[in-house]
Parts: sequence; structure tokens; C-alpha cells
Amino acid sequence: MVVVLAATAAVATGSIDKIQKLVQNGCVLLNDESGKKIISINADQLYVPASTIKVLTSYIALDLLGKEYRFRTECYLDSANNLFVKGYGDPYLISDEIRLLVDGLKNAVGAKIASLSIDNSFFDPDVSIPGISKSNNPYDALNGALVVNFNTINVGRDSAGGVYSAEDETPLTPLAVEKASSVAVGTKERINLSSRVDDCTRYAGELFIALLRERGFSITDTIPRVATVPAGLHPAFTYQNSRVLTDVLKGLLQYSNNFIANQIFLTAGAEKEGAPASMKKSRALFEQYIRKTLGIPAESLVMVEGSGISRDTRVTGSIMISIMDKFRPYADLLTQKNGHPVKSGTLNGVSNYVGYIQTQKGLRPFVILLNQEKNNRDAIMKVLATAP
Repeated sequence: MVVVLAATAAVATGSIDKIQKLVQNGCVLLNDESGKKIISINADQLYVPASTIKVLTSYIALDLLGKEYRFRTECYLDSANNLFVKGYGDPYLISDEIRLLVDGLKNAVGAKIASLSIDNSFFDPDVSIPGISKSNNPYDALNGALVVNFNTINVGRDSAGGVYSAEDETPLTPLAVEKASSVAVGTKERINLSSRVDDCTRYAGELFIALLRERGFSITDTIPRVATVPAGLHPAFTYQNSRVLTDVLKGLLQYSNNFIANQIFLTAGAEKEGAPASMKKSRALFEQYIRKTLGIPAESLVMVEGSGISRDTRVTGSIMISIMDKFRPYADLLTQKNGHPVKSGTLNGVSNYVGYIQTQKGLRPFVILLNQEKNNRDAIMKVLATAP
């Protein structure tokens, strides 16, 4: 089924003839700068959106959490000076952010601690993202309450076989040295730890200890533990990430990071429905928002996680372009492609673009969802970009 709506017959006929030759299984939609439909092809069939669904994840997160929301990490000290670090899903808890956290902690409590424990209790330990497998692929990064450096270690070995950190901002840890044994001499490699939950937690603890010592802390016991904060303790220091939510989303949409998308998805559920974060809570929260706030029926959108990696997520073109209309105020969060803000979505047999055609009058929302072997999205986008 093809439906064509156009400001003029010439616009519709010329564009449709070109586009139809490029679409075997997919939809293409274009609205004008005021939201009026120009082109609509197969608008009401369901398609796999892949990473273009991150636009919807971002939109809902902005509304539920707020543009100025900052991910937090809490630090607790008991009477014996044991430090407990509790994570709250921060996807950008990277080495430089941990340094800022450690400096703030030092100012708050001094520079002497007995031991360090990691508290992951804000997330359900059995969180499992549909479409994510336990592999070393970056897109399979493991989600959790306290994750450092995206669960990756960047190490190298020099010509003599010596191990070094392949990024200046990150010190070597014992686990990093162990993992470097698999790296070829004279090369460097970023290693994903996500296939082993224990490695992820161990690395978080070791990196905190390394950076605490670097910033002048004395630590009696340098072996990190995993433990929940004892009942009755209050935070000695709470660190808020230097990035507000819009900054996080810009990185998410630019790099299409599945881990960040689902950290946001899960954290939003826990913030609004209570800890621990779980897929059940987040799905219920996003489902309610989609059905009640956006008024989107179940037959037009099925969303099972926040990144689009699951092929069970489905959406119609008409719903996707309505989302793009709503997302227009945040178009600058998208990556520029040939002068137009665009979000891509790619899986095997899936080649999608959503975004805006920049014109002298403003932004024209568009949707290209191709669930076919041949990737014609660039050719179709060119047609949309040159439509009168």
C-alpha cells in the first residue's frame, strides 16, 4: 500500500517515482517545516527500527528526568572508616569523572580509609537486555548500577612484552595486567569485560582504589569488596556527573551506544518506580508513557528495551514521524549528515534513517525504515533532501 500526500503534485510524483524503485520492504515519510505531510509510503506497517528508537528513549527520558538531570554516585563511611561506593546507573563513570569524585570525597571526609566496597544494589542483579549476548563485542556491554569505563580495559604491550595502559587518564590495575596477557606484543587492545560480571565489579573496585591512591588517599586494605551499604548510614559525599542529561544524550545519539541507552532506560524506571532497576519496571514505565502520554496504540509501537538492538521492537512509519515532530526542539542532539540532523539504525537486513532535512524555512522531519537486504537509505535521503 502506498499513500502519497504532497504540497504539489509535481513534488509527490517526482519523488515517489524515484523512491519506489529503492524500496522493497520499508516505509518513507517526509513532513514539511510545519508538520504537514508531503510524502507517506507504507506508513502504517510495522518495521524494526533498530537504533532509531534511541530518539524515543531520549525524548521520554528528557520528559521524565529533565534536561538538567545528572547521574549520581554516593559514598558512605562507617565508624571504622570503611568506604562504600554505591552506583546509580551512571553510564559516564569514566576515569576523569572518578578523579573528580575522589577529589570531592577527599574534601568531605579526609584522605584515610580502611577498605573499599562496591554497592550495586540499585540494579537488579539479573537484568538482561533482549538482543544483548555475553560476548566481547562493544555493543554487548553489560548494564549495571556501578560501571566504570563502559566495562572496558584499554591496554597494550610494548616490544619487550611489558604491559601499559593505552589511555593516559587510566592507571593500570591488577585485572588490567592479567587481561593484557592476551594482547600481542607490540600492540594495544580495548578489552570488553562484560562476559564476566565478576570482572566488571572487580575492575570498578580496583580502578577506584588506584585513583584514590593517586589522589593521596591511604588505604589499609587494597582488595576491593562487594557489599551493600549498612543500614542506617547516610552518604558522606554524593557526586553528580559533570554531564547533564542532554550532554549524555548527545553522546548516546552520536555514537549510538546501546549500553548508554539501556542505562538510561533502566535508571529512569528505578527513579520513577523505585529501586532496584529492572526491565519489568522500565518497560511498564515506558509503556505507560507511550500509551497514556503520547497516545500511541499497541498495534503501532512495541518497545522492549531502550537501544533498538532487539528485533522485537517494532514501529510504524506514521508513529516514528510523529516522534520526530515532537523531538524537533532537540534536533541539535543528532549527528549532522550532509548538513542534516540524522539518527541511523542498522542491523543485518535493516538500514534506517530518521531526522530532519534542513531547509531555508526550517526542519522537515523524515523517516526511512528499510527492512530489506539492499541498503538504499542514502539514495532515498538524497531524494528527500532535494525535494522542492
